[in-house]
Amino acid sequence: MEEETNNINFKNYLQISLVSSIAALFSYLLLFFIGNYVILYFAYDFDIGAWFNISGVHFAQPHTSQLWTYDAEVTILLSKPILSLFIAIASLLTMLLIKNLRITSLLLILWLNIFSFNACFGVIIHDFIWQTGLINVAEKMELSLGTMIFSIAITTFFMIRIGMVNSTIFTLFLPKKNKSKNPIRILSVIMFILVPLVISFLISYVFTSINHPAKIHLNILSLIIIVGVFFFYRGKKIQNSKAKNLNITRFDWILSILLLIASIIIYYKMLSPIMITA
Repeated sequence: MEEETNNINFKNYLQISLVSSIAALFSYLLLFFIGNYVILYFAYDFDIGAWFNISGVHFAQPHTSQLWTYDAEVTILLSKPILSLFIAIASLLTMLLIKNLRITSLLLILWLNIFSFNACFGVIIHDFIWQTGLINVAEKMELSLGTMIFSIAITTFFMIRIGMVNSTIFTLFLPKKNKSKNPIRILSVIMFILVPLVISFLISYVFTSINHPAKIHLNILSLIIIVGVFFFYRGKKIQNSKAKNLNITRFDWILSILLLIASIIIYYKMLSPIMITA
């Protein structure tokens, strides 16, 4: 174990952790923005006034309004999870089909995949806890409590399976001939996945809680299901004798700086109300 850790370039690991943190923050803010914007788009189609900012989506009409028909509620509330599912599938296919991705590109697509799957399935768990959103749809569909609990169980199962797929892809990313060594893998998961996740969550939480209730971002906690799999599932045995070069290149730094700038722009854009007008 000591010999393995001595072979690790901790400077490279710290650099990758920083790059991964920037990619995670950008991915989360981007999906938060476009996910809420698509809700506005469909709300506008049903003549329901809506706007969103960093605190989430707000509707002008209460849910008791006649404008909130069954079709309106189902379409509006399911628009964000469905869009997130498309993004999740697209990012997963990108990781599987495109070979030799640069480090920053791979981490960006990986985080888009993780956060989009969380936005798709995690919202079910989030709404069940807070008794909002999709729970209203379930009540209008007259689904029983047992059915909703079963749906959450199926959702959790899918999130675990998604975590297993991502964990296998992450194994390909590790720079060791034998990629299943526990000490190296655990350190890599902590540095490349867990630390960036915590950093992006804390930044989102702190900057949101200044002026708004921060519970809108607590659905990120459901990521523990997807990310937790990384620690105990090492993926299938992968025959790959060529080590991955983890050196951060100039391209990685340039892309990371651009992602950081884009993150700041998205954040400041959401400080003011965003709405769709005729």
